[in-house]
Amino acid sequence: MQINHVNNNQWTRIILFLIPLIAASTVLSACSGPDTSAPQRTIINRSADWRGALLYIADAGGPDPQFGSVRIYDNVSGFVEKTVEQDLAASPADVYVTPGGGSLFVASDANGEIDSFRWDGNNWVHDRNIETPAASLKTLVPGPDKLLYAAGAIDGSGPARLFYRLDPASGTLAPSMSFPELSSVSGISWSPDGASAYVAGTATNGAAELAIYSWPSPSLRKTISLPGIKKTHEVVTSADGRFVYVMCLGKILRIDAARAALSGPLAPDSNTGADYYGAAFSADGRYLFTDATDPGGGESTLYIVDLNTNSVVKKVDKISVDAKGIKRTE
Repeated sequence: MQINHVNNNQWTRIILFLIPLIAASTVLSACSGPDTSAPQRTIINRSADWRGALLYIADAGGPDPQFGSVRIYDNVSGFVEKTVEQDLAASPADVYVTPGGGSLFVASDANGEIDSFRWDGNNWVHDRNIETPAASLKTLVPGPDKLLYAAGAIDGSGPARLFYRLDPASGTLAPSMSFPELSSVSGISWSPDGASAYVAGTATNGAAELAIYSWPSPSLRKTISLPGIKKTHEVVTSADGRFVYVMCLGKILRIDAARAALSGPLAPDSNTGADYYGAAFSADGRYLFTDATDPGGGESTLYIVDLNTNSVVKKVDKISVDAKGIKRTE
């Protein structure tokens, strides 16, 4: 009996010795780095301003330059919390995330394919691959008809001439849509009421312009010349419908929607050769998120712009290798 009593005391001392070690290990583990368990973390209080955003950035060149990835940046932690590497939709040109963050769609600049992923509660899992007739896709944006619009080129090295349309629910393609007044298209956006469509591209005379169409039966209302612009990309409309932003090589052009006229450029990056491919707004519409890629690729910078003052409130260097489209969720 004495032996058992001694053994019990020894076990008691061992347990008492281990408790603080286990507690210390737990604290160190919790403080060792940002929580990378999931992009959609409910434990974080996400506000309506830029500090509450998750940004999904199509990275055409990293980490594997042959395939690229989607990098998910969290403004709360200040880290890229997830990297969704690609293999089928190589060299991502744009990305779309469904409301609530359950599905992710990625458009390929290299082969014209669209990959879809589903969130399983811990990781993005590949769901299906959707082939389009295009050799290259440039954008992927949701329309008022709940379809995704992807500017596509038949020739991989040529300009996009029409929009392929995808039903994200079924993964099937709808009839494509072209705009004969434009020799090429790069981006499309709509007014909040869905009555107007804004399409950026190249006119038949080779000049860059923004065409305004009635919707859903496209009829050209007006064209706005974009002087000095050599290349256009995505188009985004502010939540209140007051302004339309055209992403371009060297700058971002702001259009006054009511006057259908230029309202002044934005140039967050000091490099006049920086390419602005995509943009997104904060939930309250005050802040603009955009990625600028330096000429020749190799490094992209994230800028968060306060649209009330047109000033940069945050800059994140080397957010990706070759950033293209960008989308926001909360």
